[in-house]
Amino acid sequence: MRRILITDKIKGVARTYSHKLENENNFKNGESPKARLLVLSDKLKKSSTKVYVLVCKGKKGKPAKYNKYSGNLYTALSEYVKVIYDNYDGLNALLPSEYDSHIGLKIDNVLTAYKISDISEIKVKLRGKKLRPFYELVVEAMRYDRVQQEFMPECIRDLSIKTCVYCNSQFATTASVQKIVKLKKGYDVKNIDASCYDLDHNKAKSKYPYLCTNFYNLQPCCSSCNRRKNDRELDFSLYYEDGDTNTTPVHFAMAESDIVHFRISNNGKGIKPYLCNEGVDTPPSVADKSSMAGKLNDMLNVQGIYDEHEDIVEEILWRHKIYSSGFMTATNNQIKSLGLDGFDMKRFILGGYYDREGDFLRRPLSIMKNDLWEQLDKTR
Repeated sequence: MRRILITDKIKGVARTYSHKLENENNFKNGESPKARLLVLSDKLKKSSTKVYVLVCKGKKGKPAKYNKYSGNLYTALSEYVKVIYDNYDGLNALLPSEYDSHIGLKIDNVLTAYKISDISEIKVKLRGKKLRPFYELVVEAMRYDRVQQEFMPECIRDLSIKTCVYCNSQFATTASVQKIVKLKKGYDVKNIDASCYDLDHNKAKSKYPYLCTNFYNLQPCCSSCNRRKNDRELDFSLYYEDGDTNTTPVHFAMAESDIVHFRISNNGKGIKPYLCNEGVDTPPSVADKSSMAGKLNDMLNVQGIYDEHEDIVEEILWRHKIYSSGFMTATNNQIKSLGLDGFDMKRFILGGYYDREGDFLRRPLSIMKNDLWEQLDKTR
């Protein structure tokens, strides 16, 4: 919805985060990401390890077919994990533009050598363990659990990100994380109390497990968007670097006819905000699944979410008409008499943050409110 420029401050937050993951003193003995990756690499090349590589997907009631190998005869996965281990220092602070040139190319060399097209289609059975997708073992070894519960929440608070980066309609915080342990009879559910965030991987961890804890690949979102998106590619990255021109791919707008109708009749009921692509004030067609607005609607039903906020749009129309230039001047004078420093009139009127691009993510619906207000200003 809104992208954030990677500033020196954000780079500093990313480096601090990365150093914490690299510091073995932040983990119990043998539980750091590097220690776990090395152990996993060794286990994967043992003869007792069984590797299942998908040959044919199951369909019409027929099960999927896999080629089965012993780990000592199929060392691709061990080599894959060893590359992550060898390049771990600094990995979690890599900029998006550095993914391919730094570690992606080395990982691709391993996959190409073994003719692996999709790492998510490989399963592994370690000795004494159940059969699991290979990428899950990598994600587990890289300590994504600690990242979600402890390290990333600190970073997100530092950057004042509180809402879903995809829909901006809900907070991304969650009260606790549940750890579910399967028992012989039933399950034991433990609540780990913490102020955590739902985190989506811009590059899916099932396909790029080596980026599962990269700072810039983790995007705070609401549980609804996270669940709907799953591991599909959306091509929306929260962060952008200098030189990137696609900084505001979507925005909200009202139909001009609705604005005219309100100004004539003072009736704002039933007026909807439309999610539109950059440079266009009309919504994409239902069939559009390629533009950014089309993808957000198709994957996450963002337009459907905002169809439920007609009352908020009506209030924006009221406020814009009430707060004339004279009213604004009088209100500002009153505020000065209270001695309030840094007072933001737009924040006061609309109940959100709008000074900097990152501020939009501090409160739900800020993006829609700001976009509609600016549209009304242009047509005043």
